[in-house]
Amino acid sequence: MVRARAAVVAPGDRSAARDSRWLALVCFVSGAAGLVFEMVWFHRSALVFGSSVWATSLVLSSFMGGLSIGSAIVGQIGHRIRRILDTYAAAEIVVAVSGVVLTYALPGLTRSVVTLTGRAGADLWLANVVRFVTAFSILLVPSTAMGATLPLLVAALARARAGFGFALGHAYGWNTLGAVAGVASAEVWLIGAFGIAGSAWAAGLLSVAAATIALARPTRLAESQSSPAPATAWPATAPASRSDGLLSHVRAWPLLASAFLSGATLLALEVVWFRFLTMFVLSTTLAASLMLAVVLASIALGGLSASFWLTKNPQAELHVPAVAFAAGVAVAASYAGFQALTEGTQIAAWHRTLWLASVLTLPASLLSGVLFTLVGAALQRAVIVETRAAGWLALANTAGGMCGPLVSAFVLLPALGMERASFALAAAYVAIGGLALGGLSSWRAHVRSPAFVVSGAALAVALASFPFGLMRDVYFARITRPYAADGSEIVATREGPSESIILMQQKWMDEPVYSRLVTNGFSMSGTAVPALRYMRYFVYWPMMLHQGPVKRVLVVCYGVGVTAGAALDLPSVESIDIAEISGDIVRMSDVVYPMKHPLRDPRVRLHIEDGRQFLHRTSERFDLITGEPPPPRTPGAVNIYTREYFQLIHDRLADGGITTYWLPIGRPDPGTDVSTIIRAFCDTFGDCSLWNATPFDLMLVGSRRAAGPVSEDEFVRPWQVPALRARLSEVGLELPQQIGATFLGDSAYLRQLAGDAPPLVDNHPQRLRPVPGRPSLSDPRYGVDPAVTQMYEAVIDPARARQAFAASPFIRRLWPERVIDATLLYFDHQRMLNRVFWEGGRPLRQIEDLHWLLTETPLRTLPLWMLGSDDVKARIAAGRDDGTGAPLFVRGLTALVTRDYLGAASAFAHAEHRGLRGEPIRPLRVYALCLAGQVDAARQLAPVVQPQADDERHFWEWLGRTCLKSEEARSLGARLSNASRAPSSRASRGTSCEFRAFFVGGAGLLGACSHFSDTLLE
Repeated sequence: MVRARAAVVAPGDRSAARDSRWLALVCFVSGAAGLVFEMVWFHRSALVFGSSVWATSLVLSSFMGGLSIGSAIVGQIGHRIRRILDTYAAAEIVVAVSGVVLTYALPGLTRSVVTLTGRAGADLWLANVVRFVTAFSILLVPSTAMGATLPLLVAALARARAGFGFALGHAYGWNTLGAVAGVASAEVWLIGAFGIAGSAWAAGLLSVAAATIALARPTRLAESQSSPAPATAWPATAPASRSDGLLSHVRAWPLLASAFLSGATLLALEVVWFRFLTMFVLSTTLAASLMLAVVLASIALGGLSASFWLTKNPQAELHVPAVAFAAGVAVAASYAGFQALTEGTQIAAWHRTLWLASVLTLPASLLSGVLFTLVGAALQRAVIVETRAAGWLALANTAGGMCGPLVSAFVLLPALGMERASFALAAAYVAIGGLALGGLSSWRAHVRSPAFVVSGAALAVALASFPFGLMRDVYFARITRPYAADGSEIVATREGPSESIILMQQKWMDEPVYSRLVTNGFSMSGTAVPALRYMRYFVYWPMMLHQGPVKRVLVVCYGVGVTAGAALDLPSVESIDIAEISGDIVRMSDVVYPMKHPLRDPRVRLHIEDGRQFLHRTSERFDLITGEPPPPRTPGAVNIYTREYFQLIHDRLADGGITTYWLPIGRPDPGTDVSTIIRAFCDTFGDCSLWNATPFDLMLVGSRRAAGPVSEDEFVRPWQVPALRARLSEVGLELPQQIGATFLGDSAYLRQLAGDAPPLVDNHPQRLRPVPGRPSLSDPRYGVDPAVTQMYEAVIDPARARQAFAASPFIRRLWPERVIDATLLYFDHQRMLNRVFWEGGRPLRQIEDLHWLLTETPLRTLPLWMLGSDDVKARIAAGRDDGTGAPLFVRGLTALVTRDYLGAASAFAHAEHRGLRGEPIRPLRVYALCLAGQVDAARQLAPVVQPQADDERHFWEWLGRTCLKSEEARSLGARLSNASRAPSSRASRGTSCEFRAFFVGGAGLLGACSHFSDTLLE
C-alpha cells in the first residue's frame, strides 16, 4: 500500500490531475497569505524591537524558529492524522485569527519590550537574548501554525495517489509562487490602500479562503484523506525494491543535514545578494520587494521543474549531488558575470531592478528549488510516511534558514565581506552535495555518473578561478563613479552587519577638501559646503531662538558627525546624547576626524541603538532634539518620519524645547510625497515652520511651548563669540539677518502646502509614495509636470518668503522686532544663495550678483562661493604651493572677497604667469583691477581677450557697460553682445568645463551640489 502511494501519477489519471490542480490553488492562496502576514509582522516588529540589524535578524530567526516547530509537529504526529485537509484548514484558521490579533497587539507591547531590554543595560548579548525570547514568544502561535501548513498540503497531495516527489515539488512551487503574489500585492497595492492593519485583515481572509477551498475538496480527494498513514518507525536506512537500483539503502540523517545546510546557505546568500544589489539600485521597500520576488519566483520554478522531472524520471533523486554542485557554480558565475550583464547605478526603474536581481539570484535560487524537492523525494524513501518526510524536511530546511541570516550578517559579512562571503557560500555547496551523496549511499556508483563528474569539475573550476578583487576594482569603482567626477577617491571601506560603507574624499595638494559617506551605494552624508550648511543649521537655528541656554541635546543618527559637531560649538551645552543604529558608521568617523573627533568630547554619550527605541527608553528631557536621518524611503527609515515618532520627540522635549528635522526636497528619484511628512509634523507641533537650509534640504522646526520673543542681545550673541562666529560664517551665516532670510513659511502656510495629503503614520508607511495628481516638493515629475515645478519654485521663492516673514504671527512671537525689519533686505541675498546652490560657483555668469555683494555688503562667504571657492580650499591654498598656479588663483579669490583688489589682481597675474589657463582667470584679473581703480591697466588687458564661452561673453559685455567705459571697451561689449548669439566652439567649452570642474566643483562646493546638484544690525 505504501508503494502504491509512492507511485508516479499515471498520465491518464485525470482525477489525480484534478486533485493536484485543486491543491495547487490551496497552496498558492496559502503562500500569498503567509507572505503578506510576514511583511505585516516584520513592519510591526520594527516598531517594537527597532530597526537595528540585531533586532531584524533576531525577529526573522524567531519567525523561522516558529515555522520549524510547526514542521516538527507534523513530522512527529502527522502519521496519526486521519483527515489531513481538515487539520490543514484548522491550522490556516489559527494563522488567520492569531495573525490579525498579533498585528494589533504588537504596537502595545513596545513599552514592555523596551523596559525589558533596557534592564540589560550596556550588555548587548543579554539585550539580544531578551529580544529573541520575546520575539519568539510573540510570534510562536501564528508562525507554528504557518509552519505546519506546507507539510500537511504535501502529505495530502501525496496521499491522493501522487508520487511524493511530485507532490512536494508541486505544493512547494505553487506555495512559493503564492508568496511572490503576496509580496507584490502587499508592496504595490495592499499596504498603500489599506495600511498595515488592513493588509493583515486581507492576509487573514486569504488564509480563511485557503481553508475553505481545502474543505470544499473534490470527493476523491476527500476519500484519500479518510485514513491515516501506517505508523512505521523511522529507520536509519530504508531498503527498496530491486527496481529502485541505486536508491536502495537511502539514509535519512545525511539528507536532513544536506537540507539544513542548503536552507542556511540560501538564506545567507539572500543577505549577501540583497546587500550587493542595494549598491546598484535606489534602496526602497519596492526595490527590496522586487528582489525578494525574484528569489521566491526562482525557487518556485525550481520546485515545479523538479516535480515535472520526477514524473518523467522516478530516480531523478540520484542527481541531488550534481544539482548542489551546479548551484555552487551558479553562485560564483552570477557574481562574476554581473559586471558584463548589467550596467548603471542608483537604478529606480522596476524592470531594471528585476533584471539585476535575476542576473545575480535566479540561477542559484532556481537550482535551490530543484535541490529541495529532490532531497525530499530521496528522504521519503527512507522515512516512508509522507507527513513525516514532509515535516522533517521542512524542519531541517527552515532550521537552516533560521541560522543562515545570523551567520551571514554577523560572521561572514563583517569577517569576509561580500566577495569572500560569496566564495565561501559557493563552496558550501560542496558540503551540501557531499552530505546528499552520503544519504543516497552507493557513492562509488554515483561519483562515476557523467552529471556528477561534470558538475563537480565545473564547481572546482569555478572556485579555483573565482574573481577575487572584482569587488574592489570593478564594483566599488562602479557605484562610486557618480561621486568621483570631481576627483573624489575611495579612502576607506567597511563591510558590517547592516551596511557596506565607502568613505570618499576629495583632496587637493594631499589635503582633504571634503568627505562623503557612501552607504550601500548611496551618498548618505558628507562634509561638503551644502551638507555642512544644512546640518549645522539644525543646531544653530535653535541656539538663537531657545529661551535660555541650550544645555541638553539629543542627536538621532550620527552620519559623519556634522550635527553633533555643531552642538559642541555651543558653549552652553552640557550633554549630547547620540543615538546611532550602526556601529560601523561610528567607526568610519575615525577616518573623517583624525583630530577634533566629536565623539571624544567628554560631553558626548553614544548609544548604539535605534533612535526610536532610545526615545521610548529614555526618561530625560532635552532642550534640542535633532539629527541626520537617512532619506525617508530607505527601508526602515519611515519609522522615524511618522506622526507617532514626532510625538515621541515632542514628549521628550523640555518645556520650551525645540526640534529641527530634515526635509529632503527636489529629489525626483525615487520621489517622495514629503507633504505627508509635513502634515504629520504639523499635527504634532502646532507652531511648525519651514526653513531653507539649502534649496534641496529644508528644515522643519517645532517646539514644546516655545516662548518669545528673545532679546536682541541674545539673538546676536553668537556672532560676538569669535570661534562660533567663524563656524557660522563658514556656512554662509555671516550676519544675524541671514537667519531670518531662510524663512519659508509658518504653520498656516505649511497646512496649506500639505493640502489634502494625509499624515504619514505607522499604519500607512506607503503614504511616502508620490500620488499622481497631488504635487509634492520631491516629486518624480519635477521638470516634466509644470504644476510640480511651479510648486517647488514657489516654496523657495525669496520674494514670496519675504512677504510671509513680514506678516507671520509666528515670527512676531519669537523674533526681536528690530531684527525682523533688518532681515527683509537679506532675502535678496537668499535669492543669490539659492542660485549658487543650483548652478554652482560661476562668477562670470553671476557677475551682477557678485559685484553687488562685493560693493554693497560686508559679506565674504557668499561671494567666495560664487567664485567657486570656500574656506577649506582657501586654507589649503594659503599654506601650500604645488607650482601650478592653482594655489595662487585661489589666493586671488580670497583676496577679492576680502576687498584686497590689487592683491587679487596680482595673484591672478602670477597664476597666469605660471601657465594656469581657464575661463575665469583673465576676466577676474581685469575685474579686480577695475575694483582697485586701475581702469587703464584693465583696459590694456581687455582687448586681447578672445572670449568664446557664453559665460565669458556675458561677463565682458557687462564689464564694457560698467567699468570699461572707453569707446574701445564699448566696442568690445557690442561685439560680444552680437557674438553671444553664435554658438561657442566645442573645444572652448571643454577647456572651461575642465577648469571649472577642478577649481569650482573640485574644491568643495559643486562636488556636492552636482549630486543633489555693519555686521550686527548697525
